[in-house]
Amino acid sequence: MSTDANTTLNPARAGLVWLALALALGAGAAQAAQPDCSALPTLIDRLQVMAGAESTARDALATMRRNAQDWKNLLLRGRDEKDRQTMQSRFDTQASTYSQRLVELRAQLAQLSLPLERLEVLQREEVELFGKYRAALARHGVASLEAAAAADREVQGADVLTFRTLEQTIDWLAAGNREQFSQVRQGAVACQANASTPASAPLSSPQSK
Repeated sequence: MSTDANTTLNPARAGLVWLALALALGAGAAQAAQPDCSALPTLIDRLQVMAGAESTARDALATMRRNAQDWKNLLLRGRDEKDRQTMQSRFDTQASTYSQRLVELRAQLAQLSLPLERLEVLQREEVELFGKYRAALARHGVASLEAAAAADREVQGADVLTFRTLEQTIDWLAAGNREQFSQVRQGAVACQANASTPASAPLSSPQSK
């Protein structure tokens, strides 16, 4: 996972703060009520992977937004050879990062046994979108503003489906995370309640007369 994903406090990351509280609640109860708490570690493990998947999807969206800006910069500043090389390098780096985020997201969704339809749309669009970018640059170049404008018109709207699908994926994962955290919280509360219930006093043996 990239540095941005680890440092950004998004809802998935914030949820893990509350997860620490759930762990604290369950820890003391685990010994006193082991049967009732046995499912909690599995719920927590799944929540952690789901939160990671949401974070990866958010990072992919942020990367695509940076890539769109790098495309504009390449078109506007590409007439200068040094600037063109710099902007092209940035554009290519963001494209590579985005591709890696999709690979990571596919692995996370597969680990969770979640549907991959949205991910397949994103990976198919990735190939088509960046193919269009490369073709537009090869056909028109950026030697003049007119050429750059023609290249931009050629790919106009090509990224709409990508952005829409990323946003839908994030919403879907966020909803799943809220539901999963609710299950973790309920499990932790049940463990705490069980641990707080005093054990029945043992029956005293009859006194001998």
